[in-house]
Amino acid sequence: MSTTVPETEKPVQGVLEVEDVKQSLNTISYTKEEERRTLRKLDFWLVGLLGSLYLVSYIDRSNIGNAYTAGMGKTWGITSNDYSWIITMYYITYILGQPLILLWKVVNLPVFVSCIAVGWGAMSMIQAAANSFAGLMVLRFLIGVFEAGFGPGVALYYSFWYHRHEQGLRYGLWISFSALASCFASALAYGLVQAKAAIAGWKLLFIVEGAPTLLLAVVAYFLLPNGPGQCRFLNDRENQIVASRAIRARGDDSEKRLNFRQVGSAFYDYKNYLQAAIVFCLNTAFGSLPAFLPTIIEDIGFTSIKAQGLSAPPYLAAWVVCIAASFASDRLRNRGIFITILCLTGGVGYVLLATVDTVGVRYFGCFLACIGCFPAVAITFTWVTDNQGSASKRGAGLAIFGMIGQCGPILGSRIFPTSDGPKYVKGMSICAGVLFGAALIAVILSLCLFLQNRARDKKHGKSSLDHIPVDVTDIGDDHPMYRYVL
Repeated sequence: MSTTVPETEKPVQGVLEVEDVKQSLNTISYTKEEERRTLRKLDFWLVGLLGSLYLVSYIDRSNIGNAYTAGMGKTWGITSNDYSWIITMYYITYILGQPLILLWKVVNLPVFVSCIAVGWGAMSMIQAAANSFAGLMVLRFLIGVFEAGFGPGVALYYSFWYHRHEQGLRYGLWISFSALASCFASALAYGLVQAKAAIAGWKLLFIVEGAPTLLLAVVAYFLLPNGPGQCRFLNDRENQIVASRAIRARGDDSEKRLNFRQVGSAFYDYKNYLQAAIVFCLNTAFGSLPAFLPTIIEDIGFTSIKAQGLSAPPYLAAWVVCIAASFASDRLRNRGIFITILCLTGGVGYVLLATVDTVGVRYFGCFLACIGCFPAVAITFTWVTDNQGSASKRGAGLAIFGMIGQCGPILGSRIFPTSDGPKYVKGMSICAGVLFGAALIAVILSLCLFLQNRARDKKHGKSSLDHIPVDVTDIGDDHPMYRYVL
């Protein structure tokens, strides 16, 4: 069975130009099997390449926790408060860099992504040469700037390629690399800090974990597509199919320019602020985990070395749940219920860590905290892109989402002072509270979207989530037949 499109296919040499992308909607027909085969190939390269970059970026931002546990800064006299400021500095610059998301709509992406990857990878490795608190603060500042240009932009980038009922799984797979990174980094740190090398274990950690980023930056330059229909890893026919699907998925919004009317509309859309509040709550808990989980596990009753290794299994569990929950949310076409359940799960985990003394139960609480926070963040990012009708508005919505939401890790980085150990009751209680709050906000937003969809159905007639206006550049989700994902 083929997609119903007029059969006037024209040959294409190499990648498609912008005009070819627009015309491909009406110039190609293809079977469902061709579409599935092309989509699998696209997934392999896009999710694999960007996921690998996110894996190394997450290692480069979070290895500071393992390095600190392994003895970083003892000879300089870095205090618990100094360490909190080192973590906080990263998030300050990461927040300020959120408007860089909009560049993903207008710049040459292979050049942009490879340059910023070289930037954060190099700065991460140079941390091994740091010999003062001030030096580390500068390096964390720079890592935050470079990574702000990458991570948040991926959600916007995926929306160029996939239907709304497809993006949850793809973004879930992508962000699950962060849990995999934490699992891998913890296991690697366990080995590196015990290695008999000419330099300190924490220095070796920065060098070994930062080097792969530089290699992947080169790969990204040659293989990352600038947009649909421009994939070097697809043949001409497959590029035509991808270009046609992209227009059907999100409408004709392929030009490398911003629509400032749509950018402005994002700032008075209530959805962006409620979703930003959800991710603020999630990031308060999520942002503290990579930096403090080894310390938390150590204070549960394990040695420093064992704490490095025992940090890995909770992240592995989070990786599995992230993929499963993202897939299920796509199939059911619902985000709010999954975010609610996951936030409640993570909140229970933090309650156990705050109130229970038994070692096994507290370690189980670490699992619940991880499998609650990581998948919920992935689905919340997808929820933002689901309900912004144009690429320009999605970019601005993600910037608002990030600038508010990324303040959460600043709070998270300040609520686990050493003086509160071993149970860190205050920090655990705050994390539990914000996760329960995120669950409540998700319920409220789902109800608002349901009522808005129902009002449009009554006024303009029934429509479906699959109906996307072809020309969304100026109208976006204000189109009367546009329906929101709950």
